[in-house]
Amino acid sequence: MEPLFEELSQITSQVDELSRYTQYFGLIAKIDELSSSIQTSLLVENAQDAVEAFQEMTTLYTELEISSCENLLRFHRNTILFWYKILKNKFASEFEDLLKAIKWPFVTVTLSKTPVVNQSEQRNEMASLFKKLLHVNLPSSLQRRRSLLNPALGRLHIAPQVLPLQLMLKPLKKRFKYHFYGNRQTNSLDKPEWYFTQVLAWIRDHCDFLELTIQPLLDEESNLVARVELMRGLVELVLEKMTTDLPLVMYDEHLFTHLIDEALLFDRELRTNYAYPANQPGAMHVLSQEEVFERWLVVEKRYAMEKVDAMMSSSSAWLSQYRDIADVDELKVPECGESFMTLMQTITDRYKHLPQPQHKLRFLALQQELLEDFRTRLVQVMKQEAQNVLGQQYCSILNTASYIVEVLQQWSELVFFLQLQFFKSEYEKEDQITQRLDDPPIMTTSNLSFSDYNTAMDCSITDSKAILESQFLISLEETVFDDMIDLFERLKSDMLKTVITYVFTDVKARSQPYRKDRWITLPSQQDVQGGVQGLSPTACEMFLILKSHLQTVESLISKPLFNQFWQRLAEKLNKFIFDEVILANHFSDGGAAQLEFDLTRNLFPLFGDYTKKPDAYFRQLKEACILLNLKVGSALLLKDVLEGDAHSDKTNVDPNSTVIDPKSSLYEIGIFKLTPAKSLTIINLRTNLTLG
Repeated sequence: MEPLFEELSQITSQVDELSRYTQYFGLIAKIDELSSSIQTSLLVENAQDAVEAFQEMTTLYTELEISSCENLLRFHRNTILFWYKILKNKFASEFEDLLKAIKWPFVTVTLSKTPVVNQSEQRNEMASLFKKLLHVNLPSSLQRRRSLLNPALGRLHIAPQVLPLQLMLKPLKKRFKYHFYGNRQTNSLDKPEWYFTQVLAWIRDHCDFLELTIQPLLDEESNLVARVELMRGLVELVLEKMTTDLPLVMYDEHLFTHLIDEALLFDRELRTNYAYPANQPGAMHVLSQEEVFERWLVVEKRYAMEKVDAMMSSSSAWLSQYRDIADVDELKVPECGESFMTLMQTITDRYKHLPQPQHKLRFLALQQELLEDFRTRLVQVMKQEAQNVLGQQYCSILNTASYIVEVLQQWSELVFFLQLQFFKSEYEKEDQITQRLDDPPIMTTSNLSFSDYNTAMDCSITDSKAILESQFLISLEETVFDDMIDLFERLKSDMLKTVITYVFTDVKARSQPYRKDRWITLPSQQDVQGGVQGLSPTACEMFLILKSHLQTVESLISKPLFNQFWQRLAEKLNKFIFDEVILANHFSDGGAAQLEFDLTRNLFPLFGDYTKKPDAYFRQLKEACILLNLKVGSALLLKDVLEGDAHSDKTNVDPNSTVIDPKSSLYEIGIFKLTPAKSLTIINLRTNLTLG
């Protein structure tokens, strides 16, 4: 049986080999058949059949690419390339003749209307040739890398246009290279705007024709957009030109910055006005190349620093540009503060469309560095002006710090900066994972086994991931400007506190006569000659200086800052007068009435320009005046209630006894802020509540 089995195995192997030979020769015959079909179709001028046979040949090659039959694949590949060249040349020649007939490209400067293929014969011929060229495509593995003028563009992976659009771009590329290479006057390193403008003009002049004539043909065969394909081809010319010129201008700052400015304008107009897709390579991709980007960053920083120096040294640096327009100048931002944030916005606009997040983060770091430098400059000037707290310059610095905080808070909520925060968190998370994995856990046992070590490593990785996940969730609540906002907020708070302290101290210094007034001996209003009550003479200077400072500060700082200023000042004055005037004295009927008049008719109205209810910011003073001027009978009853509450034993309360709640009694007469104990203290300051 074994010899028979071996013989059958040999026969089976021979049959399989013959089968493979049959398939091999069958494929060769098929390729020859398709080749003959193409040849015959061309001889009888049946171009459509030739194209269909070529398509079948390329499809067969795609199916056979995984085969190990190298000779067969080489034969098949050479056959495809042979017929591709013939078909391409035949149809391309006819297509180019047709383009000339319709006067393509439309580059006449006097062009007023985009030509359209109106004649039926030309329109049909255009459609036929265009579709044939669309179908004459090499398999992707045979599409040779196009020869670019600069190999640096190879890494951008610019996909080639379909064949008919390559032919339509050919005369435009020829014109571009004629004008912007070599010794032509139009090839000028200091005039990059010439070729940027020319490309934009070509896009503008040809868009209508592409959308009306070419796009319907593409819609029948593919999902391509004719306008985008034309732009891709023209942008490739720009990128090649930029990579050629950049090494020549990189170390001439004037030429380099001018090229960058023009490239940014070109990219912005291309994507904004002509809807060039964001996923397609543009000028920003060339500027993102390592050497160019590093140089750009250095130059950007230097120019920014120079502009900041110019801002700070300007004679009008601390004056508002809108100081003469009251309705517009609520923030009272000085010229240097507004110019600096405009500079920051300009930098953002310049790097906003960079393709790589890490490059955007580098520019963000530059912005943060500029913010810190500007803050340091503000602090230095602030210290120089520390002796003139209510001066123009000091208050302008305060306005600037407040303005920057407000702008940075708004920017922090923009999608662009939220995305940067996400990328920053991702990079930090990757760095931390790498660091944790590079540092193995420290084991205390000297005879640790290999399996124990692996277990420890797994636990370390798991713990690291858990920690980093929690940190990442926390980072989503942060923004890229948090640190800067905190620093400027601290500067603003410290400066505002200094202004408040200065004004309060000045008012306090002029209050000594008022505090030492003989409130206990002042006559009542009925005893005053003429019966007309007026402001205490000892309060005049204090209130006048307070009014003057309020008006001065209001004219110097922004409205939001001034609102904080007067509210905090009112709070300090409320506590000061309560502690140093009311609690430090005893009051007769006349003294209590005079105090109420001074506060409710003179102090409170000083703040009436800023709020409809100024007394709401002097609750303690208002309620103290109520207690000091309460009718004697009511005051005695209230005093009795408050004293009863103060001396009662709250642990042994008779459930059958009637207890009057002191707080309810205080609420009835409008006392909500003062505690019962403090209210009793104030009532005891009255001299007219003696019994008997």
